[in-house]
Amino acid sequence: MELVMKIKNIKGINEFDFSFPLDKGIYAITGENGSGKSTLISCASTVFYSMPMYEHFGRPKDAVIEFDINGATRSWHYDGKKWEQENSDKKMKINGFYEESIIFGNRFKDTKMSVINLLDSFTEKDTYPAREFVVNNLGLILHNNVNYYKELFVVKKSAAEQKGLSRATYFYKTAKGEFVSQPRMSTGENLLLSILNSLEILRKKRLEHNDGRPCIVFLDEIELALHSSALRRLILFLKEVADEINLSIFFSTHSLELLREIKAQNIYYLTKMFDGSIVVTNPCYPAYATRNLYGDDGYGNDMVVLVEDDLAKLIIEKIMVSKNIARSIRIKILPTGGWTNTITMAYDVTSSNLLHRGTKLAVVLDRDIKGSVPEFISNHKQYSGIKIDFLPIASLEKYLKSHLVDKVDNQLFVMLDTYLFQKRPLNEIIREYVRTNTKDDSDGKAFYGFLLNEIKSMRKDREDIVDIVVRYILENEEEKINELSSYLVKKIDE
Repeated sequence: MELVMKIKNIKGINEFDFSFPLDKGIYAITGENGSGKSTLISCASTVFYSMPMYEHFGRPKDAVIEFDINGATRSWHYDGKKWEQENSDKKMKINGFYEESIIFGNRFKDTKMSVINLLDSFTEKDTYPAREFVVNNLGLILHNNVNYYKELFVVKKSAAEQKGLSRATYFYKTAKGEFVSQPRMSTGENLLLSILNSLEILRKKRLEHNDGRPCIVFLDEIELALHSSALRRLILFLKEVADEINLSIFFSTHSLELLREIKAQNIYYLTKMFDGSIVVTNPCYPAYATRNLYGDDGYGNDMVVLVEDDLAKLIIEKIMVSKNIARSIRIKILPTGGWTNTITMAYDVTSSNLLHRGTKLAVVLDRDIKGSVPEFISNHKQYSGIKIDFLPIASLEKYLKSHLVDKVDNQLFVMLDTYLFQKRPLNEIIREYVRTNTKDDSDGKAFYGFLLNEIKSMRKDREDIVDIVVRYILENEEEKINELSSYLVKKIDE
């Protein structure tokens, strides 16, 4: 299921369509400044959030925001005088909330100075202890200590209503007994309290009565308010909540720390083109999104190797170790997405001098596209100077399907069946795949999914299968292994 959105004439975006997957999980929308990330998120939040449309979007001529979920539609349009909302007869069932790190955020509803001064008049008798969900997770995320905010309180509803407050407001009691209101807390504390309060309400509803409707959360550039360690803990926490109550959580971000915690299939990279149109790259690896080519400690690398995906990265790492290539040299292997993305990034890196002085660049693609590369480069002359080599196999997924399903390789089958698939026979898994799979599986991904599910049930992971396959190709694809090894060694010695 997807939330399909169409935008017209909003904040420099002439026309743009985007589909938000509603499967549970964490997603990221990223791109350079001005690419449309925040506009996309704020427009999407209007599907369930009644925001002040003039403040967010102004009065753009012929502006439209349209939504569709399984035939149920909702739209906003500016008619030249006011923003109007329209809904289809079929009710659109969706829940969620929206939060951002700057002044339009939901938590800023009660932050006029007059209201802040009013909050200072509250005392402990006007409050009650905050719930454990908010207290524990606020401390865990910001300080890695669930007890840090044990003296956290919430204003009673009756006391808040008497003074005209529209939403829950928190207070923190200091060691000296002073009461600090939420607007006077740090930006990170204020932000997290707003998110946790909304999540607590949503979580309670979903656990008590989940009617199956999709639920989506939009968070806009919240990294501006959080330290990188707190941001990582927030992502881990949100992953757990998303799994628990079936949430789709979308970030707009350019934080590398955040992107590293999200799988490439859930990252959407926006590129604003010269004609004003927006191109979406998905899947997108963090390295491609951030052009992060340096060591995490800032000292750089001796060589950077660009590959298509993280499975290719694992294969090259193991070949380098087995061939003793990586000794006394600092190498960074970066998955960047599809093979055209990898070549494009290699060109960007070299033409823009993004590498530290003395750092070598290598490009290794999956072998199955070897025949397509010459034509691609002949049509893109700027890439002609890039030296490319290939993995000894087409791709891990294709290799496994080719050698275990299309034509059984007895030696590889026995190795995997003996050393890895000890809970359930490999032959039984292959039979199930042949019997039940109805998809076009020319890329081998469906078969690989069958194998991976079985591996995970044994509390093992994909590295275990990569280990065995690499051992096998080292023995049986010696010529191709040596070609790749020679290419990497020459790159190091350039």
